[in-house]
Amino acid sequence: MSKILVWDIPNRIFHWAFAGSLTAAIAIGFLVDDEQPLFQLHMLLGIVALFLLVVRLVMGAVGSRYSRFSSYPVHPREVVGYMISAVVSKTKLYAGNNPGSAMAALLMFVLVPALFISGIGYGGEAVEELHEILAWTLLAVVLLHLAGLAWHMIRHRENIPLAMVTGRKTGQREDAISSAHPFWGGVILLVSALWIAALFAGHNASTATVRLPGIGVTLPLGENESEGKEQGRSQDDDD
Repeated sequence: MSKILVWDIPNRIFHWAFAGSLTAAIAIGFLVDDEQPLFQLHMLLGIVALFLLVVRLVMGAVGSRYSRFSSYPVHPREVVGYMISAVVSKTKLYAGNNPGSAMAALLMFVLVPALFISGIGYGGEAVEELHEILAWTLLAVVLLHLAGLAWHMIRHRENIPLAMVTGRKTGQREDAISSAHPFWGGVILLVSALWIAALFAGHNASTATVRLPGIGVTLPLGENESEGKEQGRSQDDDD
């Protein structure tokens, strides 16, 4: 067993950018009142996380060995077996994602689009409540993921955060990937930086809106006031 390359540069760029944008969005969402100007940043960061997820979906189809979703060990029997062994014994070591981290990633990949759809200000109070439930669910998934990483580090004495910086983990040589793909890492970094910069450039704080780069759609960064006014008018008419 030796240190082998398992995470290429595109994967590492995504991991830290996604983790950073999601952590900041969650923190602002829970700590800042939705009527404060800073809350708009919560929604902008959520859009950044969604964009990065789109990039990740492409990597999941055509990326390196452990970036592909086909490499995720998420068969129910394997996931249950891994969870049981994590409690009662030393778990099997995986070169890429283990069943726990793979399930956490997939749950986040589903929850982020759901949070975006439920959080753009349409649908009324019921959708707003759904958004809050999804936010708490995402927070729980993140905390369980971090707890799993901590437990893995204690049991196996392997620094996983460092591995997501260097791209190297302990494993068999035949399990290593052949290249870190620096060129594609640079392409993804440049394209992502340009898109995110354009997103913030399209943000209008006074109207609480943002224009999505390359799409041309303008979204509200808060409750849709026009919808609220329409609801108010309909209630007045009923009275």
